[in-house]
Amino acid sequence: ARHFVLLSAYCVRSAELQHPYALQFQYAKKAFEEKLRAQEDVTYSIIRPTAFFKSVSGQLEIVDQGAPFVYFDLGEGKSATCNPISEPDLAAAIVDTIADPARKNSIWNLGGPDVGMSMVDQGKMIADILGKEEAKLIGVPIGLFDWIINGIQGLANVFKSEKLEDAAELARIGRYYALEDMLTTDAAEKYGKTTLREHYERIAKEGQEYDPYTTVFGSKKAKEEFAARK
Repeated sequence: ARHFVLLSAYCVRSAELQHPYALQFQYAKKAFEEKLRAQEDVTYSIIRPTAFFKSVSGQLEIVDQGAPFVYFDLGEGKSATCNPISEPDLAAAIVDTIADPARKNSIWNLGGPDVGMSMVDQGKMIADILGKEEAKLIGVPIGLFDWIINGIQGLANVFKSEKLEDAAELARIGRYYALEDMLTTDAAEKYGKTTLREHYERIAKEGQEYDPYTTVFGSKKAKEEFAARK
């Protein structure tokens, strides 16, 4: 027997529900999922993780240097909430889908063991772990994204530029994750043992690998300097 495990994404739900902020790549993932579910040659499991730890920990180094933690303000101090999952826990979950018959031909929305933490709470937690006297937080109005997206898209339309089209889509991706909660609340959709705090405590001591695709406000230089201080 053959079994196919697809690592998809929790955010595909937005494409399914046709949310106004749903993204191109989410519709592409949705289309692949639908083809996999329609075929009968192999059994399958579709795993949709909320987020990875590295996706939310890109500001640790600059906060350590005294800079504020930046989050997008959704109004009244609110910010997006998530319960990301560690990569080792996700790997174990993938193996479990192979061993557990109940996971056959099913979709598994999957987050880590945390109840969920807003970006504001994460900023406060990072400051605490780094031994800061108080958390410095800056809330950027979410409406700024609309101005950026409209500006870039307008230039893309005028100059027929594929690079500017890509830049506009990247900005839409940023807006999406600033707006939407990546959060599982059902106990069956929480997995693993490593909490987000444990992750931050570890990388505060050991540093973390630079990743240009998930580091939003940090930089390669900041990470290298942080690692050197440790």
